[in-house]
Amino acid sequence: MNKNGKSKKNTLLKEVKSSWFYWMLALPGIAVLIAFSYIPMAGIYLAFENYSFKGGIFGSEFVGLKNFEFFFKNIATAIRATRNTITINLGGIVVGIIINVSVAIILNEIINEKFKRLAQAVMLLPHFLSWIVVGALSEAFLDTDGGIINQIICFCGGDPVSFYSSPGYWWGIMIFAIVWKGFGYGSVVYYSALLGIDPALYEAASIDGASRWRKIWNITLPLLKPTIIIMFLLNLGGILGGSIDMMAGMTKLNPLLLETTDTINTFLYRATIQNSQFGMSAAVSLYQSVFTCILVLGANLLAKKVDPDYALF
Repeated sequence: MNKNGKSKKNTLLKEVKSSWFYWMLALPGIAVLIAFSYIPMAGIYLAFENYSFKGGIFGSEFVGLKNFEFFFKNIATAIRATRNTITINLGGIVVGIIINVSVAIILNEIINEKFKRLAQAVMLLPHFLSWIVVGALSEAFLDTDGGIINQIICFCGGDPVSFYSSPGYWWGIMIFAIVWKGFGYGSVVYYSALLGIDPALYEAASIDGASRWRKIWNITLPLLKPTIIIMFLLNLGGILGGSIDMMAGMTKLNPLLLETTDTINTFLYRATIQNSQFGMSAAVSLYQSVFTCILVLGANLLAKKVDPDYALF
């Protein structure tokens, strides 16, 4: 054991000495990872105490699982927040992958390079817009009095729809907004993967008389499958996440829409910012992390059983 340990240590030291420049390049990233990802993990302890500013993280009253009890005591709210978070994020992931792959294939089929570059630039624009701007744009479409959609409905003889007081529409609206904002950036990933496909495969298919659709179905999609699965697994890590600015920008945290827009993050916002319940907020965050970790590990295990090359680890 000692010999093996010394051998591994010597090997590592030799590698560091021979590749010291590359290790130096990695140091800033490692430092940021430790500072912003690992050191803050000490805050997990907040989930098990009644935090106060006077006591601090390690001096406040220890309450065990009481903070978790507070969240799950109102089980209807906990289920609603979890359901809305998973529905909106999973819908955005699945629909986003379909749209991103479709757009990437379309770009790959375009011959005119100038038009292709222009299309990519236009599609990337929504990615750089803040959710506040996206929310303002959505209001221009959804507003009851002057919104474009309601103007079209009234022009066709219908009655205007009050989107901002009707929660039933907002799963679809939020999924659409997520996909619209991210499809330009997401399609670039798949388009890059398409550029790595050997053109000889398409040439051989053309010689065999395959149509464009048959090439896409039998060559493009199968070769994109590993990338699609890996991207799905990576996105799955954020399925219980989401940003508070997304909900704030799109719905202004309208209480009339909470039935379908109250996610775990908006619940945390109300608990932390409005009610100053830091311990309960930390407990819910820990619940998010553990649930997501289990979900990713399960999905990765399933992918590994299908094909080991598709797994992340």
